[in-house]
Amino acid sequence: MTELGSNNMLAALQQLFPYEGWLAKLDAMALHGGARTRGMLAGKRSSSSLGSSLEFADYRPYIAGDDIRRIDWNLYGRTNKAYIRQYWDEQERSFHLYVDSSRSMTAIGEGEHNKWLTALRMAASVGYVALQGDDRVSISLFNEREVYRQLPMLHGKHAKFTMISRLSESITEASIASEAIDEAFVEDAGSAISDAAAPFAGGSKLPRRAGVTWIFSDGLYEQGLDSLLSSLQARQQQVVFVHILHGDELAPQLEGEWRFIDIETSRAKEVAMSPAVIEKYKRGVSEFRERLRKLCESRGIGFFSINCSEALPDSFMKLLSSGSYIQYR
Repeated sequence: MTELGSNNMLAALQQLFPYEGWLAKLDAMALHGGARTRGMLAGKRSSSSLGSSLEFADYRPYIAGDDIRRIDWNLYGRTNKAYIRQYWDEQERSFHLYVDSSRSMTAIGEGEHNKWLTALRMAASVGYVALQGDDRVSISLFNEREVYRQLPMLHGKHAKFTMISRLSESITEASIASEAIDEAFVEDAGSAISDAAAPFAGGSKLPRRAGVTWIFSDGLYEQGLDSLLSSLQARQQQVVFVHILHGDELAPQLEGEWRFIDIETSRAKEVAMSPAVIEKYKRGVSEFRERLRKLCESRGIGFFSINCSEALPDSFMKLLSSGSYIQYR
């Protein structure tokens, strides 16, 4: 690697993993594979097909032409019948990571606590751990209208550098994409309906092979989330939904007269803030999170809600340790 390339990589690492010792922690992690998967390349996951790994699956009667080295002679001695030992094949698992880059994600939260930056860093961390485990990883960014950037499927430990470089580029490009969306929505002010499924219409941007899909989003869509989750599960995806909100969204500190503009649809509303209005708002947020949680749980989808005002390593560790997502090497 040239000196310029080395400097660029260091800058990319600092953007995505700015916390001291964070990469060392990720190196010690491994993602659980969950259910068995059928893969295409040799890997470390147990698949649904039978092969020659060291994990025993079942016996079957010996058939002429079978490798006699796989006969269980102890079982033959007890039953006087020849049985072949079968083992689970080992394959890689595919992780598909989708990062919501809609306006409600990119515009809320300053600096290190921006919702979109938090989502991208969490996706980078999940992708890093998966690639360290010899799994396959794709990362896609989507906004209100399209999946506008997709990293091709990556595989192997060396691919983490490609992932880091490409995601770092996305950080600088995000503001440009956001401005383009702003201009488009000004023309449709008051008429747009935010639809989570719209960017994936037609199915070409959905996973093409069975695997695990992680969605990093605030879920602030008027419709389409249920449809999107259904489409993913129809593609044989185990889904994990990471719900990201900012502290100001959870407990706003406001008083007086305000004119609120829906950042997704540009619709405006005049509101006189008072303690009673704030409490009603908080109840609404709590009910929204609960509906989303129940929607996911009813489908067997992993759900985790974080406050991006917290430090990322803390949130990430809570996420991974909250379900069957992590083990230590």
